[in-house]
Amino acid sequence: MKKLLIISLFIFFVQTILAQGTVFEEKRTIYKREQTFGATIHTTGWGLVYRYGKYTSGFSRRIFEAELVGKKHPKEIKTFTSLFDNSNGYVYGKLNSILILRGGVGKHVTFISKQSVRGVAISYILNAGLTFAYAKPAFVETIFIDEGIVDSRIEKYNPDTHTQGDIIGGASFFRGFFAGKFYPGAYLKAGMHFESSLVANKISGLEVGGVLDMYPQKVPILANDLNRYYFFNLYVSLTFGSKKTE
Repeated sequence: MKKLLIISLFIFFVQTILAQGTVFEEKRTIYKREQTFGATIHTTGWGLVYRYGKYTSGFSRRIFEAELVGKKHPKEIKTFTSLFDNSNGYVYGKLNSILILRGGVGKHVTFISKQSVRGVAISYILNAGLTFAYAKPAFVETIFIDEGIVDSRIEKYNPDTHTQGDIIGGASFFRGFFAGKFYPGAYLKAGMHFESSLVANKISGLEVGGVLDMYPQKVPILANDLNRYYFFNLYVSLTFGSKKTE
């Protein structure tokens, strides 16, 4: 995913240089709506984003967005056992893997047009809405001895019974996927969006900003007191889409 981001950034900046010839066409066109898809990388994970926008004027639009991102605790450290060479890595003390689903509405305002910056439109984004953290239980592969026979089994991690000496490695991420719990909350997002494209009705955008997810109760990730009521992340997103006149 990081390699894809680097390649997309390169393409974006190349398009920025080449897109200078489209700015006068944009000046004559009035758009009514837009739709974009993209990928986002933040300080503790990555994910996907979808947006639908309705123009309220030539330089502003109302944005409806949906995001699905993964979330790691900053204290997570992956461990590998020395008992077996082919064992999977695991995070000792990890109770849950976290997926965050956001749905919100906001404002996207262009304050510097492409005509002013040689093919790059610069906008600010302010979004807010609901966020749902899905805590999927972590499963580990453990070793046990039954009547002198050494074997292994997959178990839900329990900090009261499992030690590092019991754990061989981590289980598949999808193990126990539907056995999790939702934690509803709210989020706020603010960012800067830089848009350029070789074609007037197409969108190639780079966005940077910060997002704050807040919950009424702690979202359990690790089996200690490091869990929080909120998560703040810086992010970079790449979005691609189109604009419509109808």
